[in-house]
Amino acid sequence: MISKLKYEYLLSIIAISWIIFFSYTIQLTPYFSVYGDDGSYLYSAKSLYYDFKVDSSRPLLISAIHGLPFLFGFSILNVIKWGFFLNFCSWIFTVLLLFKIISKKINRKVAFVFSLFFVFCIGNLAIAFNFLSESIFIFLILISIYLLLQFYDSGRYYYITLSIAFLALNSLIKPISIGLVVVLLIFYIRNIKLIFINKYSWVILFSFFLVFFQMNSLKKSHGDYTLSYIGSITYYNYLGTKANCYKKNIEFNPGTNERAKSIRQKSSHEIKKIAEEDLKNQIINNKFNLLKAYLFCIYSNSTKGSYIVSQTKNKKETMYFDLFYYSFKAISKLQNILFTFLAVVLSFYYLIKVRKEKYFTVISVFILYIFFISAMSCLQCDRFHIAFFPLLLILITKFISDKTKRFSEPLQK
Repeated sequence: MISKLKYEYLLSIIAISWIIFFSYTIQLTPYFSVYGDDGSYLYSAKSLYYDFKVDSSRPLLISAIHGLPFLFGFSILNVIKWGFFLNFCSWIFTVLLLFKIISKKINRKVAFVFSLFFVFCIGNLAIAFNFLSESIFIFLILISIYLLLQFYDSGRYYYITLSIAFLALNSLIKPISIGLVVVLLIFYIRNIKLIFINKYSWVILFSFFLVFFQMNSLKKSHGDYTLSYIGSITYYNYLGTKANCYKKNIEFNPGTNERAKSIRQKSSHEIKKIAEEDLKNQIINNKFNLLKAYLFCIYSNSTKGSYIVSQTKNKKETMYFDLFYYSFKAISKLQNILFTFLAVVLSFYYLIKVRKEKYFTVISVFILYIFFISAMSCLQCDRFHIAFFPLLLILITKFISDKTKRFSEPLQK
């Protein structure tokens, strides 16, 4: 019988050993791309700490977290190293928090096994090797889910307060999290007074203040009350452009086509207006191709493996590289296909057939929200869907537990 703390220790040891093995076999090291999204995160951090400006695409909190070493006079290289450190810490803490959630709902042995499933999710670990925000974003979502579980175990509404507050803060990591805030507010609208009036009210008020500060800052600097302009840019360059390409029967080349070039010199405010008008126009005049493009985005995001693994090269010319390279590519692709399928099916199952436990209903809505909203973009491999992989594992353990109990119950006479 493994004692209480040994599971956590064992998970940590396995997780750290897996990072080393994974990195060593495919020669994957923390990588920073000046021209990719990595560069925009670094730029936003520099803008915040050097110019005291909120960036138009990367929100306040992720800029503040990434750029923290700037506050103490450290160099850009140290900031990048700090970002990678945060990613790996977030990934490991996500593993341990997932274990804690499942162990509270089922038991520690089952929690250990399914936490290992997450450890070996290729895409979730691979993304930590880039200077991005996904690892932190996923960790904060799981913190919110854990706090929600605490509410159902204790009946104390301040846990919902904290859960919503963390999601609001997470919208300053990745703006799509603001939709999750709306989901929780709708679910618990009848208890809104208890949520906003308790000893932790200041936490949710502070988080909402930061959200307002972000929006107000962009209103002053760019002209719109918005969390970020990244959504408008993403829609216009991916979903909108793909629909336009279908209409004109031309090849889709994201980032290099005429539409992408046409907005490069535009201000953020202008891009937002262009994107909004384009969406209205496509809904009215090109709805079939827009739907076709949306389905393409869902398909492309659901059927590809980790692009980070795909980009690795056998620079050391080792004999075993190809074995692990192709294995990890295949596994990450299969994981994305299978996990996405199971996530959608189980989420609808708990929404339609099993609605007794609101906790799992909320998780299901979270999964479906992330799944459907991510189709604004395409050709992102598993980058967006890995966000709901830990949530899926919670649903799977619940589903298996329910079925096991049902089959183990004695037949009624």
